[in-house]
Amino acid sequence: MNKVFGNNVSEKYKFIWVAPERTGSRKVAEVLTYYGFQNNGTRVFEVGNYAFNHYYTPDEKYEDYKIVCNTRNPYSRVYSLFKNFYGKSLKKDKDSFKSFLVNKLVSGEMVKMVMNPILSKKPDYVIRLEHMSEDLLKLPFISDVLTEEQVRMISSHGKEIEEWEQYYDLESKNIVYSYCKDHFIFGGYEK
Repeated sequence: MNKVFGNNVSEKYKFIWVAPERTGSRKVAEVLTYYGFQNNGTRVFEVGNYAFNHYYTPDEKYEDYKIVCNTRNPYSRVYSLFKNFYGKSLKKDKDSFKSFLVNKLVSGEMVKMVMNPILSKKPDYVIRLEHMSEDLLKLPFISDVLTEEQVRMISSHGKEIEEWEQYYDLESKNIVYSYCKDHFIFGGYEK
């Protein structure tokens, strides 16, 4: 994915899309590009090229825009980040994961990826990876361009969401919750 800075915005619908990493953002970009979502004047998806930003920067220009935000069960998301960035160099077991949470997560860019987005207000709409099609269909503008069947087809995730429960104990869950409390709340996930 290209490094593009700025917000993912649809001027037509007056929406900002916040797309944290490991939340199905590429699939959602493929849908939202039909609604004019752009980042710095470039469509968020066009023929295999993604040009959206994973970070959100509050901007007075968009203070009246509604916010739609991708999310994923924070426990699943943090495990996915671990597997994506360290999975090839570390064993994918409970001890390695806990070591990641205690030693690697707290430093550098990884903690920013986990905590992103830090929103100044609760999103108006949430697109949960686990219910992507259903949540996309709740957007008030979605039927302006695509049918329900088209949304389901385009947003089909294409791969199973990994089982994450076996990698957690109470301490690991508490660590993730301490970084992602807002994500649990706005995504409606249980601690």
